[in-house]
Amino acid sequence: MTKNEEKPEEAELMLFPEDVPNWIKEGLEREEDVIAIMDTELYKGRFAETSLVLTNKRVMVYRKGDILEDISLTRIEEASIRTYLNICILVIKTGGVFKGIAAFNRNRFKSLEKLVTIINNLVIGKISYELLKSSVTKESRLSEKRIFRRLFGLLRPTLPLIIVSLVLSMVLRIFDLTPPYLIKILVDEVLTPRAHIEKLYWILAALLALFIGQILLNVAKGYINTKLNLLISRIMRSAIFKKLQRTSLFYHDKFGSGGLFTRIFDDARQIQDFIANSLQSVAINAGAVVFVGAILVSLSLKLTIISILPLFITFIMAIFYSMRAPLYYFRVWRKWSNLVSTVSDALNAVLLLKSYRKEREYEEKFMKEHIGFEESQVASFKIEQTFWPPVWLVFLGCNLSIWFLGGLDVLNGVLSLGSLIAFTTYMWEFYGPIFGLIESFASFQRVKVSIERVFELLDLEEEKSGTYRAPIRGNVVFDNVWFTYDGIHYVLKNVSLDIKSGERVGIVGPSGAGKTTMAKLMLRLYEPQFGKIAVDGVDLKEYDLESLRRQVAMVMQDTPLFDISIAENITIAKPEVSPLEVMRVAKLAAAHDFIMKLPEAYDTEVGRRGAKLSGGEKARIALAAALLKDPRILILDEPTAMLDALTEDKVIEALERVTKYRTTLIIAHRLSTLKFTDRIVVLDDGRVIETGAHKELLKKGGLYAELWNSQLKGLARRQVILYER
Repeated sequence: MTKNEEKPEEAELMLFPEDVPNWIKEGLEREEDVIAIMDTELYKGRFAETSLVLTNKRVMVYRKGDILEDISLTRIEEASIRTYLNICILVIKTGGVFKGIAAFNRNRFKSLEKLVTIINNLVIGKISYELLKSSVTKESRLSEKRIFRRLFGLLRPTLPLIIVSLVLSMVLRIFDLTPPYLIKILVDEVLTPRAHIEKLYWILAALLALFIGQILLNVAKGYINTKLNLLISRIMRSAIFKKLQRTSLFYHDKFGSGGLFTRIFDDARQIQDFIANSLQSVAINAGAVVFVGAILVSLSLKLTIISILPLFITFIMAIFYSMRAPLYYFRVWRKWSNLVSTVSDALNAVLLLKSYRKEREYEEKFMKEHIGFEESQVASFKIEQTFWPPVWLVFLGCNLSIWFLGGLDVLNGVLSLGSLIAFTTYMWEFYGPIFGLIESFASFQRVKVSIERVFELLDLEEEKSGTYRAPIRGNVVFDNVWFTYDGIHYVLKNVSLDIKSGERVGIVGPSGAGKTTMAKLMLRLYEPQFGKIAVDGVDLKEYDLESLRRQVAMVMQDTPLFDISIAENITIAKPEVSPLEVMRVAKLAAAHDFIMKLPEAYDTEVGRRGAKLSGGEKARIALAAALLKDPRILILDEPTAMLDALTEDKVIEALERVTKYRTTLIIAHRLSTLKFTDRIVVLDDGRVIETGAHKELLKKGGLYAELWNSQLKGLARRQVILYER
């Protein structure tokens, strides 16, 4: 295996293998089936050839047929991964104790990630073995025939333009093939016998008409192709964009902004170019091969047989090429996607990069990703050159043979000079389409990757909306909720919480405890892997999404605003409201005063992501937009984090008024924000560890008391510093 080649994932992680090694079979119990096998590099800190085996009953580590580790699934509480410099370790939790049982190279992280997800689905989600097997094995790549059938189904509106463009291309091709035959007549019937001068005029007139016709047809074809390209682009990109608007945030996190950009723009452009150009070339070139082949046979059957010999070699080489090329093109697109993601991350976080002086680090990262992309391009070029130059040499040898044998036929009087000239000219008109078909075959392998990437997005599961649309009263229940973003590290672990209608609940805890995640689950931006969330006794999954999100509002800690006016940002959910209503909610959010000081007041454009406003100003506009919805459930994620002390007091007073009799979840690190709440829930490491009123929690002396005392000490230190100054 060369340096640039990658071991396929099937060699990394074998899922539901059909051929289980005998040394594993011998250790299996009755009705025990192997789910996954994965080779490991290290065991207890030493290099060792071991294998990790997951069955429907246990996790085992084998070495040379001996079982080194044997842990029943009933004992496992959860599985996770710990990463170090060059290795990642599979960690199993049993009896509250974490134990590393196998180590792998970092380049096998993705495979280990999939394995850990399967283990957690079995031990936490209690997913049945049969359901797990069907969900894992159902993923399969589409056949080439089915891929293109789906593509043309999507692009059906472009069919009339494709047909017109194809007809124009065929007429142009016929015009291209006519001059050699006219030259044959000119040589054999006019120049060689030095007679029939009137034919000279007719031939020249025919050539002139052909050239004028080519010019006019090229203009028409150019116009049709422009329309075709634009229509294909619009259909492809709008289909992808619409799908992304309807999918869960899970997929946006999974693919990343850079990966999605490349699929919307680069992959769609590849498909557009293939349909508008390469695919037509295939039809035209295939027709030209047949048409010119018939002309060649009419000129010389012997020379025609010689000229088609390279086709058999080309066919064999194409089969081998199609078996290896996709791997390289997939790698090219993956490297390109990584490069675009790096650029996207750097541009979106340019302020952060500059403030932490990380420009050089990202320059180096950009160069690393670009070099990786260049290496993948070179590797794909090398694989192309491995196959096609030998084919071209065979064609060249065949051409020389035809000149030699054809020349002998002319000297022997078997073939006329005009026929030989016409044959050799048509021979390259014959080979030209064949080379075009070869290039189209390479293009086909590239575009197949793009089509699969596009349909991977178009096949994403959309957010499932229920049918329940009743008005919400505001009772919220979290029932044994488990949630993970990556399938491995659970952000929420067995969270149970009962919130009464109209109750104002504060959620506190260290960073990463899962507070914001709870808020996102309330809006069904994500779905919990296990457990359920109910509102008014109805599972959140049964609610109509539009109805749910109309009655639940969330103000995020860092809300990105749209590049429109302040008034339009406030009325984003209810554009039909009056200006007086807009000003009312702005006053409630303590935003009216600063808005009126702006040059154009409520008509002021906020810039991209609200760049023209401060963090506190953006937060207040987002709060005003949420209040305008008059939601039955209001979720506030750090509502005062970016406010100064004076504005914070105003906003807290406003919040105390507007949240009265409204179910409210307030996520806060600044505990003073929660002084008007009815109850406080304390999260730590994804679990609810305390709940109660402020004074109750202080008496318990737990984590909440620690957080409160820490903030008091910080406030006291600041007061001392100010006094000393």
